[in-house]
Amino acid sequence: MRPRERRLCGALLAGLIGLLGFARECPALGDDATRPAEARGVAKTAASHERVVFDRKSKWNRILVIDRKDERSLFFGDGNGDTQSTVSLRDPRAVPMEYIRHAGGALAFTPKRGSALVVGLGGGTYPMLLRRSFPAMTIDVVELDPMVRAVARDYFGFVEDGSMRVHIADGAAFIRRTRRRWDIIFLDAYGAAGVPAALATGAFFAGVARRLAPGGLVIANVSENNPNRERVLITRIRNAFRECILQRTPTSDNVIVVAGFALPKDIEGSLRQLDREGALPFPVAPMAPLHRSCPK
Repeated sequence: MRPRERRLCGALLAGLIGLLGFARECPALGDDATRPAEARGVAKTAASHERVVFDRKSKWNRILVIDRKDERSLFFGDGNGDTQSTVSLRDPRAVPMEYIRHAGGALAFTPKRGSALVVGLGGGTYPMLLRRSFPAMTIDVVELDPMVRAVARDYFGFVEDGSMRVHIADGAAFIRRTRRRWDIIFLDAYGAAGVPAALATGAFFAGVARRLAPGGLVIANVSENNPNRERVLITRIRNAFRECILQRTPTSDNVIVVAGFALPKDIEGSLRQLDREGALPFPVAPMAPLHRSCPK
């Protein structure tokens, strides 16, 4: 979950109105006793343009949660890097991040939406979108860092339930060991330096292909600051599957790859059908012109 939606300077969040509104959707946010000590004293940055509500180092990353205007964002490493997740403090059901909306649109390319595996939790925005849009779906999330799970729960409204479970595990090892299959597999695991090497190999994508149920599809956010590495990732995904299409998001410049063993030929028709179903809180048909075949 490492989109390229770069942070823009904004005004100081006016009072606590938006924050309290989000707390009503996510009760843990308003319960000071459940929050880490670092977050209880909300710190202002030197420029007073933002509020750092969480700043702590885990075994793998420095994790920051920063409020700006009416949005809350997750960062790894430092607050000047790429945004991992963003939610609206005024409307927790909104989907501010462009790449999440485009990854949601990819669901148009299969009618099989009974189960999903998400590799990389971040703030939990994609699995929560799946939960709200497809209530009957069973969702498994693989996340390496237990602190990320706690932050997603306490600051981003992520909720586990009987049909959504987080597995604290290395994504590559999880794929190697499991014998389960899923209709949808979303690959979105990023550290501060990009996609972890173990989640970028040809062997890993071949393993993902084995875990895909018949008729299902893989959705992968492969955005990298290094264009050569980005091309390598796309090639390795294409080699693991019979069919592969991609789109580059207009503003954030993310690359969303969709792969499977049988993808629809009518891209626009499939997107329009998903809009007619009304499951997603945003239109996806306008995304049709952005799609193209994965390069060979």
